[in-house]
Amino acid sequence: MSLEGIPDHDTFWGDTNNHLKQQTKDCAERAQQVVSEGYILDHIWHPWLGNNPFPINNRIRIFEFGGDHCDLPEGPLQFDTTKDLLVYWENTPKDGTAGKTNRRVIILEDMHPRVIELLGVLLDIPPEFFLAHCEEFADLSVVDSLGESTGSSVRWKVPVPQRRDLPYQPEDGIYQLRLGNMSRSEVVINKSVGFVQLSSFVSYWGKEYDTDSWTAVILTDPHQCNLDPMDKELLGNQSPVELTDWTPARDISREFRLGSALDDTARQHRQPIFDTIVRAYDEGDLRKCVDPFSATIFTRHTIRSIWEEFVIRALLGVDDIEFEDGREQNKALGAQTSSSTHNASSYGRYQYLMVERQDILKWKRRLQNIMWCFQCRMPSESKSQSQQEHGLWRILEEKLEAADTTLGEHMNMFAQRAALVQARSSGQLAKIATVIVPCTFVASIFSMNGKFAAGEEHFFVYWVVSIPITIILLSWILAKDEDTIQFLEASKQAVVEKVAQGNQKLTSLKHRRNKKTELEDGGTVI
Repeated sequence: MSLEGIPDHDTFWGDTNNHLKQQTKDCAERAQQVVSEGYILDHIWHPWLGNNPFPINNRIRIFEFGGDHCDLPEGPLQFDTTKDLLVYWENTPKDGTAGKTNRRVIILEDMHPRVIELLGVLLDIPPEFFLAHCEEFADLSVVDSLGESTGSSVRWKVPVPQRRDLPYQPEDGIYQLRLGNMSRSEVVINKSVGFVQLSSFVSYWGKEYDTDSWTAVILTDPHQCNLDPMDKELLGNQSPVELTDWTPARDISREFRLGSALDDTARQHRQPIFDTIVRAYDEGDLRKCVDPFSATIFTRHTIRSIWEEFVIRALLGVDDIEFEDGREQNKALGAQTSSSTHNASSYGRYQYLMVERQDILKWKRRLQNIMWCFQCRMPSESKSQSQQEHGLWRILEEKLEAADTTLGEHMNMFAQRAALVQARSSGQLAKIATVIVPCTFVASIFSMNGKFAAGEEHFFVYWVVSIPITIILLSWILAKDEDTIQFLEASKQAVVEKVAQGNQKLTSLKHRRNKKTELEDGGTVI
């Protein structure tokens, strides 16, 4: 199978290892069949699509914490190609005849089709695993030979929140956010958009073989993010925009790594996830890990750290909403009447609050899914590390629940304010009815046939009676109405200011005319 910019299987393998060559060909054909069956959407990029908007920058690191390649006098062999590297590291027999216990972690960034085909063949990873990583909603359940679910011990996929800045303002329109080639979100760009928010994904696959031997594969998205126009015809002149790392107005969230230099402040939400995870495995110790899931502990820590910064920012946003609302209400309460309280500008942000609450609920739902994937809902056998990790995730969940509660209370307050405004409107209608009903009653009495009919000699009696009553009632109502008083005073003040401005202009005009007259008469103006 030939893909644009990707070597075919014959070129990739050459004349070596025909058995693996055929197996990887079968894997590619299986992937194409899965795509044709509608496993992912048609417009979603995947490694076997053959149309790569951007270059595939595949990076890989392998960590072995016990096995065939440890304690070698000259260390593991080095290779120039990923193909040879994977074949070398995963040449351990998987049929129980291995002489040593092998435990490895393979960390992969981006997906080169030939590389992931080889990885799938060596570790029994189905192409659905890689295709599911390409789309947010594609799912994959794994069961054992008896049909029992393996849960998240073999496979999970979790979102990681990301933000990016726009380096300049592109043309207005609908764009696709791509991490590398992977389609991650659609966004509407206009002049009010300065940064974008999206989700990166991290996927895991665990392969156990022999006695206590296993390999864990961790797949991450590239860090580079591009804004790719959706409608090429409409935005034909707009080329893809490479976004920059997000720079907040206030960098109030910091994370310090114990044992490091004082200037080594971790900003994991700004760094490539691949680099952060690799650094953790470089410095960490996995000798106590007993299965591939437990070997993902450093990856899970990295994901939690990024989520923690994101949740802190979300809570600060809710606090800002609460502060702004309180400040505006305090300003309104300091006005002459209570009407400005009902008309405060914060009332108009009810729709904004709805959107914010929907986002909070979405993030909380995603975080809860992560907790299921990371087995935080299950009883922990360990009394230390696992319980601590589960507790940290529960804290983030509780913070989002608190934010949801706060926004809900604010929305209830806005609903009460809207009810007060509606009640005031009903009161105004009642006042108008108080005036109209007596007038209608009087009109019904005097607008009768005979001498009191319209045009007859006693018709004036209607006007003599109804008009004074109407004026008296209306004056009495308006005199008691704060809104009317404020409106009349504001109107009076506006009229006074207009008159003052007119007088000032008239005085200035007279002064200029006097100067002109003096000049014409030969006078001197000092």
